[in-house]
Parts: sequence; structure tokens; C-alpha cells
Amino acid sequence: MQFASGVGGRLLGAIALLVVTRALPAQARACATPTDSSAAVHWGAPLDRPVTLHVNEQSLRSALDRLATTAKLKLSYSAEFLPLDREVCASADTQPVGEVLSRLLAGTNVSPIPVGGDQVVLAPRAPSSTRTVEPPDMSSTLNVLDRVVVTGSATAAGAPERELTVGLNVLSGRQLTRQNTNTISDALDAYVPGIWTWTQSPSSMLSSYASIRGASSFGLSYPKIYVDGIEVANPLLLSRFNAGSIDRIEVIRGPQGSALYGTDAISGVVNIVTRHDGADGDGRNMVVRSTAGFAQSQYGRDVLTQDHTLSVIAGSSTKSADVHVEAGSMGSFVPDGYSQNLTATGGARFVGSRGTLSTTVRLFTQRAGSPDSPLVAVPSLPSDSSSNNAPQSVTEYTVGVTGTLDGGNHWMHSFVAGIDGYNLANVQTNFTPVPSVADSALRAAQGSAARGTLRASSVLELGAGGPTHGSLTFSAEHAMLRVSSLGPTTMIGPNPSEHNGPGTTTTTYLPRVTWQSSTGVTTQANAAFDNTVFATAGLRIERDSRLSDDHPVAALPMLGLASVRDYGPFSVKLRAAYGKGIRPPTTTSRSQLYQPRNALTAELSAEEQTGTELGIDVVMRRGLSLNLTRFDQRASGLIQQVAVPSQQEHRMAYQLQNVGAISNSGWEFEATGNVARLSATGALTFVDSRVGQLSPTYTGDLREGDRMLQVPATTASFNLAWDAPHWTASVGGSRAFNWINYDELQLADDWLNDSRPMSDLSGVRLRQFWRRYNGGFRLRASLSRDLRRDLSFELTGDNLLNYQRGEPDDITIVPGRTILTGLRLKF
Repeated sequence: MQFASGVGGRLLGAIALLVVTRALPAQARACATPTDSSAAVHWGAPLDRPVTLHVNEQSLRSALDRLATTAKLKLSYSAEFLPLDREVCASADTQPVGEVLSRLLAGTNVSPIPVGGDQVVLAPRAPSSTRTVEPPDMSSTLNVLDRVVVTGSATAAGAPERELTVGLNVLSGRQLTRQNTNTISDALDAYVPGIWTWTQSPSSMLSSYASIRGASSFGLSYPKIYVDGIEVANPLLLSRFNAGSIDRIEVIRGPQGSALYGTDAISGVVNIVTRHDGADGDGRNMVVRSTAGFAQSQYGRDVLTQDHTLSVIAGSSTKSADVHVEAGSMGSFVPDGYSQNLTATGGARFVGSRGTLSTTVRLFTQRAGSPDSPLVAVPSLPSDSSSNNAPQSVTEYTVGVTGTLDGGNHWMHSFVAGIDGYNLANVQTNFTPVPSVADSALRAAQGSAARGTLRASSVLELGAGGPTHGSLTFSAEHAMLRVSSLGPTTMIGPNPSEHNGPGTTTTTYLPRVTWQSSTGVTTQANAAFDNTVFATAGLRIERDSRLSDDHPVAALPMLGLASVRDYGPFSVKLRAAYGKGIRPPTTTSRSQLYQPRNALTAELSAEEQTGTELGIDVVMRRGLSLNLTRFDQRASGLIQQVAVPSQQEHRMAYQLQNVGAISNSGWEFEATGNVARLSATGALTFVDSRVGQLSPTYTGDLREGDRMLQVPATTASFNLAWDAPHWTASVGGSRAFNWINYDELQLADDWLNDSRPMSDLSGVRLRQFWRRYNGGFRLRASLSRDLRRDLSFELTGDNLLNYQRGEPDDITIVPGRTILTGLRLKF
């Protein structure tokens, strides 16, 4: 290990010295500011506002952000029509903002169109038209803006940030690529307040959500996840993505999203939107990126880790196709703890005069070892045992099509059709008497599933372009899920028997195929009054086959109100929202949770969460924004896996029970700022998640007033990034503080050594194994330097403080300090 670390350190030092001291082989590119050859133009409001702006070799995206902030404009545009990563230059002193926009947009087929108030749409010109400053008929210029991006934010419905009544976070793909972020846990922990996911071992097959504004289930909290509008079959299995293929990730926290997205959105919604933006220049674009390095480990040896990507983009903003492939691996940082993965995404988009049509294809495969924890002395199994040493494997796929159509007369229609599925085999879980909820979810998902989604919606715009306007949204959705599960019948015991060695687990897998379906209709109304007061009301009626026969239909309402006032360089928004969400008792993540054959089956009802959020958002003219949100939610009917004594001696059985009610309350604070080339973000969350009421039938270890297990009381994160013409750098970190969980090592030791009666490992006696945890600070950094116009050097580091244990318990081990270096070549 010392040899590998020494060689790696000297190699990294030599590479860094070479990059810093070597002159660029290519001359610095001169920045020629494009000028318009036409005569001076009289710009109408608000494009006549004088503005001073100086940008030099910045991306078009960054230049538009700075211009919107400086001129106090709301810019709306579609990424399909703009080369947002193209470097642009502009130098203007007290010139009309319309003139500056024209310079930035030179060479594109887009022009600025004022639509009322401070709203400006960057809309495509008609093929035969010439440059004009008079607002054209909006029905002919906005009919292809199917995915409207509003400077500073975006929404699933395409509404401007000013009109939102709920808290929403949008993570850009460029932001994730710059920091080499390719896991759901890293992305959410770093940028989204109110959500915390545990960092998982590379050999783990799923994500583990600790808190989404507290607990919406006993350790099985998770959001409803979509890929380009297609619901994934099991949200816990979507743990990795290729950042280069991502346009943005939209996150709604809390049950307010249920009115649009239906059952299972009890905690929130994550919508992953892939890129379809076409190529630059001549219509061809290929990027190859190759990185390799090492990961340290205190429980094995330093191992090789590598990541290689290929992106091919062809076409223009109106007709495009793209393919993104990523392959990566990590060696056995603990014995047999290796992992290999392959991600491939692709799609195509066609933009017509009245609508758009796009396709999405995603494939993810992972193969990982079945490691035994080096912290636990697991006894050897006899040769005749049924232990399966085959590697764990998962294959996930998504195939779908989305489209929009301008129906005329202020109507816009859209549809989504797609299938998402997975196949999971040979899962491995920790060797403990009380399986964690993550282990139980993994066992439950073993097998395969496929979910089909079909959705159609129509939006009617009323009074569009004026300060007082509104919209009505009508949608219908049908989903069908087929699950082929390997339901386990499990007994656990430490004593030897005729067929089993000490500490063995007897498991019989019984294949079972089930079908589930849901049908929902949604109506939502949005209204704006004088561009200062905004209201939203929605209702979804859904029939779900997983609900009880007595209540097969659920009504999911949502209400929101916001008020915005401008005070000189400040804009202040007050917002409030209410929502209700439910999760049926049977899901792909909880169909079978270590259910023994002899365990009693309890009658389960749906989990439900209702709650409110109150917030204040302050946006300053110079690019600083502050957001404060207070949330109060009540979850009821939550389901927990409870250990109960078995009829057989030295055996444990498990069953699911409704525990009662849980209160979740807390504060979320978020700040973002941009000063010149420096951008900064920070998030801080305080959560109080407690048991409020227990069901009379509950026999587990929780008591009223207890804190919910695995829910951190405080989480924090920060990110700093510097974006210069020929190099970029970023540093960030995140940490969770103060949560309660089991002492898994002590539990495993007592169980394997038969030092306690089995009755001590169930019910209220489990409280003696509770302990308080405080996480470690996870620090990461990245550096990119242009060696020449088409070649860049990259250096990234993760877990730089080498924190490997203690989250979410004392038995889980993750890789230590990880350093990757490589090159990025663009053709």
C-alpha cells in the first residue's frame, strides 16, 4: 500500500508540475466581439434598458445569466436552439440590452422577443424572416419551445421561477460534469437542501436515502424518479448516471408534487432530463474522456479505479442525435469488493414548425463482488451449504418517446410513452441479525420488473404575455408494472444444526409474478395577478390496484400561493404550499422484506404524508440569492419491518407492521452567488423527525417521542467553482451530523457468538443497541486545464479526508481517498 501511495503521489506531483509550468501549445484565442452591420435600432421595452456588460471567453450560458441579472430581466429560452457551451465575448457600456443580446446571439437563428413586463423570450426566427424588433405573432414563435429554461431556474411545467409556489432545485448537467459527479447521492447531498443520501460502497446495488425532509417511511424513504418523463421501475436501483448526458435534474421536496405525479411521490420527485441539444459548428461533435487513478483503503489495499467516456453528438438544433457511453471500475478495496459498470444513453430529437419529437434510450449494467465485512468474523459455511458466491449483477433499461404539439388557439399538447425495467440477481447483504432497511429493500427487489408509462397532457394559456395571466393543465396517465420477484423464506440462527453451520442463514427463493396498475387524471390551475401575486391549485384522482379494496381511489390535492415584490436591486418572494401524498403498502422496494414462512401477515394500509412549506426567497441584482424554507409534515401509517420471536428455538422471524404517525419539521437554508468568474452555493438543513403515535399492534423498539432512526438532525454542504477562459477549478464538501442507529458490530458479535438470548435481539430490547453517530466531512475537488483548443487535462479527488466508516452505521465501509487524472479530447 505504501509503495502504491508513494508512486501515485510522485506521479500526480509530476503531472501537476508539468501542467502548471508548461506554456500552452496553442496561442491564446483572440476574442472578437461580433457586431451587427445594420443601422442603429430603436429597441422597445424592456430591451431598451441600458446595461454595462463585459464578458471575455465565457460560455453563452454564463453570459446570459450575467446579462439577465444585470438588466433585471427574465430570459426564457430552449436549449435546443442555443449552443450554450460556446464561448462568447461582449463589451458594452450603457448600451440597450437588446443590442447586447443580439451580439451574444450572433450566428444563431434566435432573436429576443419581449412578451410583457420583464419577460423576454429568445425565440427562433421564421426561415424567411429577417431581423426585426417588433413582437411577432407569439403563436408562430413560441410553438416549439417545449422545454423552456428560465434563467436561474427551471420547472417541470416550464413556468418561470418568479411564479413558483413551491421550493424547487435544478442541477445543471454542466455543473455535474465539471465536478465529475456521477451518482445520485453525490449530486443530492452537494446541492439540494432537505435531502440526504448515504454514500454507498461501489459494490452496493442501490441508493440509500436517509432523509427527505425527515422520514416518509422507516428507512425506505425515496423520491419518485423519472427519466425524461418515464417513471423508473424501482427508484432505489437508479444510483448512477453519466453526467455528460444530463441536461438537468429537477428536484421537488415533500408531498406537494403528488398532485402532478400521483402515488409514490409521498417524499418528492426527481426528474432527470437528458441532453438533446445538437452539435456545434459543422454539425459533428465527439468527445473522448479517459481517467484513471487509485482509491485508498484502510481495510485492504490501494486499488485501481478508472472511468472512460465517449460522447458523439450530431445534427443541429432542429434535428439531432446523440450517444453517450461510460465504462468504469474499481478494484477490491475490501476483500471481494470490486465493481464494474457500463452506462449507455442515447436519443434523437426532431423540431418541426408545430411541435417536437424526441426519443430516449438508457442502459446501465453493473457487476460487483459479494464482499464480507472485514470487521465481522463470519464463520465458514460447510461445503454442502447453499451459499451463492456468484457476483452481484443488475441491468437497468429505459426506452421511450416524448413529443409536443402546438394545437393553436393557446393550446399546447404533450405526450410521453415508455418502458423502464431492471433485472437484479445474486444480491449480497450484511451478516447481521437485524437486517438493515437497505438490505431488506435489496432482497425485496431481487428478480426483475418492467413498468410501462403512458401520459398525455394539454395546457391552455389564458392571457399569455400580459401581467395578469393564467393556465389550465389537464393530464391523464396510465402505468402498468410487472414484477417477477424471488420472495425469500428466511430463518436466521447462530447455533449449528444438521445442515447449517454456526451463524448461517437458511433461505429458499420462491418465484412469484405480480401485476400492478394505476390510472390517474390531473387538473391544475395557475394564475398570475399583475405579475406580483401567483396562485396554484391542483388535484389528482388516481385508482391504484395496490390500494385496499375498501379505498381503491386516492385524491391528492395541492395548493400554493406566492407574492413577489421588487425593492430596488432586491426581489423578495413569499411563498406557501400544501400537499398530500400516499404510498401503497406494496411496492417494488418492499414486496418481500425477509418474510419468513411462519411469520404472521399483518393487514397493512397505505402510508400517507401531508404537510405545508413556507418560504422566503431574496434575489439580489448582483447574482446573490438566499432561500429560507420552513416545512411541517405529518406521515401516518408508516410501515416497518419488526423482529418477532419464532416458534423455533434460537430463530428470528420478521413481519411488516403499521407503526402509526411521525412528525417531520425543520428549516432549509440555501444560498447561491456569482461574482465575476467565481460561483458559490451552500445548503444547510435542520430536521426534527419524531415518532408521534404508535399503532396498538406495534411490537418493535420505537416509542412515542423517539427520534427516527437514521435521520440526521443537521446536514450541510458547500461548493465553490472558478471558471476561467482556459481552466476551471472547483471544491466542495458535505456532512451529516447527529443521528441514531444500531450498533451493528455489537449486534453481529452477540449474534454470531450466541452470547445473548434471541429475545434480546427483538422488540424493546433492541434499544440497548442504539447509539449516536456523527458523520465525517466528505471533501472533493476538481481541476481542468486546456492544453490546447481540443485537449484538456483533468484532475479530480473524492473523499480527500479519507473518511471510510461511520455512515450510516459502524459496519458499512466505503472507499477512502480517491484520485483520478486523465485527458479530455474533443473532435
